[in-house]
Amino acid sequence: MPATQQQASEIVDKVKQRLVDAQRDGIYLEVRDGKLEDDWLYIVVVPSRPGVRASEYANHMSKVERELRAAGNYNVLLVPALNDD
Repeated sequence: MPATQQQASEIVDKVKQRLVDAQRDGIYLEVRDGKLEDDWLYIVVVPSRPGVRASEYANHMSKVERELRAAGNYNVLLVPALNDD
């Protein structure tokens, strides 16, 4: 559980890097925002380019959440969103 804003920022940075790394596998997602609220960290994730399929998007986000939990970050939720563009 991210207890401080600093810990939340570090987790958001890790997720950003994980999504950058995923681009090598053709998964184009990026973090739009992170918000710490009521002991939960909500990280808003959007496609970084057109043509991302919803199934790839959801599957990859679930994988990242499982990795976060395995590292002891239980109160983190990746929230899917669409670009307003």
